[in-house]
Amino acid sequence: MARKRSTFRILVYLVLTVILPMVLMVINHTIWIDNILLTIFLITWMGFGLIVLQPYSVGDYETIEP
Repeated sequence: MARKRSTFRILVYLVLTVILPMVLMVINHTIWIDNILLTIFLITWMGFGLIVLQPYSVGDYETIEP
């Protein structure tokens, strides 16, 4: 049975998996426009974080804690 996640934990997961990588990608493309490896790494991190941490819940269904 899944535990109820606190709003703070959901916010931390969301910042680590979506917001921070997006900000780093914007900075990366602003400063080093030809640095594609960092962008690929950040997109991979976002995918990994969204699949493993799942910083969201759908209705009554709570995602599994890592």
